[in-house]
Amino acid sequence: MDKISSLTYKMVAFSEVPNFNMDDTIDWAVEMISLGHETPSLLILAGLSKPTNYFETIDYLKATLDELHLLVKTGDDGVLSYISYYIEQIAKGNNVRENLASVYGFCQLKNYEKPMNDFFLLHWAWSDFDYGNKYTDYWPAATKENIESVVISTADKWVKENKKHYSQIVDN
Repeated sequence: MDKISSLTYKMVAFSEVPNFNMDDTIDWAVEMISLGHETPSLLILAGLSKPTNYFETIDYLKATLDELHLLVKTGDDGVLSYISYYIEQIAKGNNVRENLASVYGFCQLKNYEKPMNDFFLLHWAWSDFDYGNKYTDYWPAATKENIESVVISTADKWVKENKKHYSQIVDN
Protein backbone atom coordinates (compact mmCIF):
# COMPACT_ATOMS: atom_id res chain seq x y z
CA MET A 1 0.00 0.00 0.00
CA ASP A 2 1.57 3.25 -1.11
CA LYS A 3 0.16 6.08 0.97
CA ILE A 4 -2.27 5.94 3.83
CA SER A 5 -3.98 8.56 5.94
CA SER A 6 -2.36 9.11 9.33
CA LEU A 7 -5.82 8.45 10.79
CA THR A 8 -5.35 4.82 9.76
CA TYR A 9 -3.40 4.23 12.99
CA LYS A 10 -6.54 5.16 14.92
CA MET A 11 -8.88 3.17 12.69
CA VAL A 12 -7.01 -0.13 13.07
CA ALA A 13 -7.16 0.28 16.86
CA PHE A 14 -10.89 1.03 17.09
CA SER A 15 -11.58 -2.04 19.24
CA GLU A 16 -9.23 -0.77 21.98
CA VAL A 17 -10.91 2.59 22.32
CA PRO A 18 -13.90 2.97 24.60
CA ASN A 19 -16.35 5.39 23.01
CA PHE A 20 -14.44 5.36 19.71
CA ASN A 21 -15.34 8.50 17.74
CA MET A 22 -16.99 7.10 14.63
CA ASP A 23 -17.01 10.57 13.06
CA ASP A 24 -13.26 10.06 12.58
CA THR A 25 -14.06 7.19 10.20
CA ILE A 26 -15.71 9.64 7.81
CA ASP A 27 -12.64 11.90 7.79
CA TRP A 28 -10.41 8.87 7.35
CA ALA A 29 -12.48 7.51 4.45
CA VAL A 30 -12.36 10.86 2.66
CA GLU A 31 -8.59 11.10 3.16
CA MET A 32 -8.06 7.54 1.94
CA ILE A 33 -10.11 8.21 -1.21
CA SER A 34 -8.11 11.38 -1.86
CA LEU A 35 -4.96 9.22 -1.63
CA GLY A 36 -6.28 6.92 -4.36
CA HIS A 37 -7.89 4.09 -2.40
CA GLU A 38 -11.31 2.87 -3.44
CA THR A 39 -13.40 0.00 -2.12
CA PRO A 40 -17.17 -0.35 -1.84
CA SER A 41 -17.23 0.04 1.94
CA LEU A 42 -14.76 2.93 1.89
CA LEU A 43 -17.02 4.81 -0.52
CA ILE A 44 -20.02 4.19 1.73
CA LEU A 45 -18.10 5.41 4.80
CA ALA A 46 -17.08 8.58 2.99
CA GLY A 47 -20.72 9.18 2.07
CA LEU A 48 -22.09 8.95 5.59
CA SER A 49 -22.96 12.17 7.34
CA LYS A 50 -21.88 13.32 10.77
CA PRO A 51 -22.74 12.73 13.50
CA THR A 52 -22.54 9.07 12.70
CA ASN A 53 -24.36 6.23 14.38
CA TYR A 54 -21.95 3.70 15.86
CA PHE A 55 -24.10 0.72 14.90
CA GLU A 56 -24.53 1.96 11.34
CA THR A 57 -20.85 2.72 10.89
CA ILE A 58 -18.94 -0.09 12.64
CA ASP A 59 -19.72 -2.77 10.07
CA TYR A 60 -18.57 -0.50 7.25
CA LEU A 61 -15.36 0.27 9.13
CA LYS A 62 -14.62 -3.43 9.66
CA ALA A 63 -15.42 -4.22 6.02
CA THR A 64 -13.22 -1.38 4.80
CA LEU A 65 -10.27 -2.49 6.91
CA ASP A 66 -10.71 -5.99 5.49
CA GLU A 67 -11.04 -4.76 1.89
CA LEU A 68 -7.87 -2.67 2.27
CA HIS A 69 -6.06 -5.61 3.95
CA LEU A 70 -5.36 -3.55 7.07
CA LEU A 71 -4.61 -5.40 10.31
CA VAL A 72 -6.85 -4.67 13.27
CA LYS A 73 -4.65 -4.00 16.30
CA THR A 74 -5.60 -5.17 19.78
CA GLY A 75 -4.04 -5.10 23.23
CA ASP A 76 -0.79 -3.19 23.60
CA ASP A 77 -0.39 -3.06 19.80
CA GLY A 78 -3.76 -1.35 19.54
CA VAL A 79 -2.95 1.14 22.28
CA LEU A 80 0.41 1.91 20.68
CA SER A 81 -1.15 2.34 17.24
CA TYR A 82 -3.89 4.63 18.55
CA ILE A 83 -1.60 6.93 20.52
CA SER A 84 0.97 7.01 17.70
CA TYR A 85 -1.49 9.13 15.71
CA TYR A 86 -1.44 11.81 18.41
CA ILE A 87 2.30 11.60 19.00
CA GLU A 88 2.98 12.00 15.27
CA GLN A 89 0.74 15.08 15.29
CA ILE A 90 2.74 16.48 18.22
CA ALA A 91 6.01 15.78 16.38
CA LYS A 92 4.64 17.82 13.46
CA GLY A 93 3.77 20.68 15.82
CA ASN A 94 0.01 20.27 15.31
CA ASN A 95 -2.20 21.18 18.29
CA VAL A 96 0.57 20.14 20.64
CA ARG A 97 -1.22 20.76 23.92
CA GLU A 98 -4.47 19.09 22.83
CA ASN A 99 -2.70 16.06 21.40
CA LEU A 100 -0.56 15.72 24.53
CA ALA A 101 -3.75 15.75 26.59
CA SER A 102 -5.19 13.03 24.32
CA VAL A 103 -2.14 10.81 24.82
CA TYR A 104 -2.24 11.39 28.57
CA GLY A 105 -5.98 10.77 28.89
CA PHE A 106 -6.08 7.68 26.72
CA CYS A 107 -3.03 6.05 28.32
CA GLN A 108 -4.41 6.79 31.78
CA LEU A 109 -7.74 5.24 30.81
CA LYS A 110 -5.99 2.12 29.48
CA ASN A 111 -3.57 1.94 32.45
CA TYR A 112 -0.70 2.28 30.00
CA GLU A 113 1.36 4.78 31.93
CA LYS A 114 4.83 3.27 32.24
CA PRO A 115 5.70 3.00 28.50
CA MET A 116 4.51 6.59 28.00
CA ASN A 117 6.15 8.04 31.10
CA ASP A 118 7.81 10.95 29.26
CA PHE A 119 4.45 12.18 27.96
CA PHE A 120 2.88 11.87 31.42
CA LEU A 121 5.73 13.90 32.93
CA LEU A 122 5.48 16.52 30.20
CA HIS A 123 1.71 16.76 30.68
CA TRP A 124 2.17 17.35 34.40
CA ALA A 125 5.06 19.78 33.80
CA TRP A 126 2.91 21.87 31.46
CA SER A 127 0.17 21.83 34.11
CA ASP A 128 2.66 23.18 36.65
CA PHE A 129 3.34 26.14 34.38
CA ASP A 130 -0.39 26.67 33.91
CA TYR A 131 -0.69 26.99 37.70
CA GLY A 132 1.94 29.72 37.69
CA ASN A 133 4.96 27.70 38.75
CA LYS A 134 8.30 28.95 37.42
CA TYR A 135 9.92 25.52 37.78
CA THR A 136 8.71 21.93 37.55
CA ASP A 137 10.20 18.82 39.07
CA TYR A 138 8.49 16.73 36.39
CA TRP A 139 10.83 17.95 33.64
CA PRO A 140 13.61 20.10 35.13
CA ALA A 141 14.92 21.34 31.76
CA ALA A 142 11.49 22.69 30.80
CA THR A 143 10.38 26.26 31.26
CA LYS A 144 7.13 28.01 30.51
CA GLU A 145 8.81 29.44 27.40
CA ASN A 146 10.17 26.13 26.02
CA ILE A 147 7.66 23.50 27.15
CA GLU A 148 5.99 23.24 23.76
CA SER A 149 9.29 22.74 21.91
CA VAL A 150 10.38 20.17 24.53
CA VAL A 151 7.16 18.22 23.95
CA ILE A 152 7.62 18.39 20.17
CA SER A 153 11.25 17.18 20.30
CA THR A 154 10.31 14.38 22.71
CA ALA A 155 7.52 13.30 20.36
CA ASP A 156 9.85 13.43 17.36
CA LYS A 157 12.37 11.23 19.16
CA TRP A 158 9.60 8.81 20.18
CA VAL A 159 8.34 8.50 16.59
CA LYS A 160 11.85 7.75 15.31
CA GLU A 161 12.43 5.12 18.00
CA ASN A 162 9.00 3.45 17.79
CA LYS A 163 7.80 3.71 14.18
CA LYS A 164 8.81 0.13 13.43
CA HIS A 165 6.67 -1.08 16.38
CA TYR A 166 3.38 0.47 15.27
CA SER A 167 3.66 1.08 11.55
CA GLN A 168 3.00 -2.51 10.38
CA ILE A 169 -0.70 -2.31 9.62
CA VAL A 170 -0.95 -3.90 6.18
CA ASP A 171 -1.73 -7.60 5.99
CA ASN A 172 0.51 -8.89 3.20
